[in-house]
Amino acid sequence: MSPKDAYHHGNLRRALLDDALAVIREKGMDGLSLRAVAAGAGVSHAAPYHHFKDKAALVDALAAEAAALLDERMAAAADGAGAGPREQLMALGMAYVAFAVDSPEHYAAFTASPRTAPESGGASEAAAYGVIAWSRLLGAVSACQAAGVLPPGDSVIAGAALWSLVHGLAELWRTGQLAQLPQAADGLEPLARRVLQASIGSPGSGSQAQ
Repeated sequence: MSPKDAYHHGNLRRALLDDALAVIREKGMDGLSLRAVAAGAGVSHAAPYHHFKDKAALVDALAAEAAALLDERMAAAADGAGAGPREQLMALGMAYVAFAVDSPEHYAAFTASPRTAPESGGASEAAAYGVIAWSRLLGAVSACQAAGVLPPGDSVIAGAALWSLVHGLAELWRTGQLAQLPQAADGLEPLARRVLQASIGSPGSGSQAQ
């Protein structure tokens, strides 16, 4: 359903979100504004303010949606990965990379959203949703440490390192920095798999613990 169709069916908020994704796809995050979204949805410039008080609120709503979609993808990847802790962790990391490739508009909003609510200083909606995905990653890291796949130590630090790794891969790919590598000829996902295997090993490899 197009944004205008959604609006005519009485769901203006959904129409605005869909049109915001279209704006990001065409113009990037810098081109996103409530005025541009209103124009795309075929409504007045004031109409979006009934649902989003400003651009930050719109981006946060998109980011919350993105975080939920990311966690769904991570959960599905983990379910299909088997019981091994290394395989579970690899699946979660690859799910993040695949999300960045397959849903670049949602990914852009997810990474651009403020992590605190400016008025209250509390967690944003996107951050609240993101806690679930982070907890999933942290659990997989802890399981790998317990199994000797990863060195023992602070699981939060180890989790942050792996999150930084997959996020960095996605960002470097998005900006074209990795595309020049011969190893990237088949796309981001095969490259990311090799990079992750270099960090946590491949199935059947020995312990990475020191």
